[in-house]
Amino acid sequence: MPSGVYRIGVPRTDHKVVLDGVELKPALVLGSWLSFRSDGDQAMVMGDLVLTADEVNPVMQKLAGEWIEITALHNHLLRAAPATFYMHVLGRGDPVKLAAALHDGLALSKTPLAAPSGAGRAHGLAQSHAQ
Repeated sequence: MPSGVYRIGVPRTDHKVVLDGVELKPALVLGSWLSFRSDGDQAMVMGDLVLTADEVNPVMQKLAGEWIEITALHNHLLRAAPATFYMHVLGRGDPVKLAAALHDGLALSKTPLAAPSGAGRAHGLAQSHAQ
């Protein structure tokens, strides 16, 4: 982005979420994201991860163990099935270590980490971690 921020979108396309009988579109309300900004040889990352109830604890434990702060955990979608939670994260340090920690944390969930087949340009945390 022009501001020097590198933003990664990771929509939760892996499961169907229904609220009051209406299927929610991943791009509208199930979009995890991470934004990195460089500061010399260090970086800061902030983001919002969409997780199901059974994914919260393993992901939180992994990220906290890698010095990624959990700044909030809440629910935007009351009555949604399955229940979805939004975990806000913040990290500072080596950008490769931050990306690796976030990748490894998200790997404990069912969050798709690769670009969909047929995508013109690869995106997602798996791609940034591989660089």
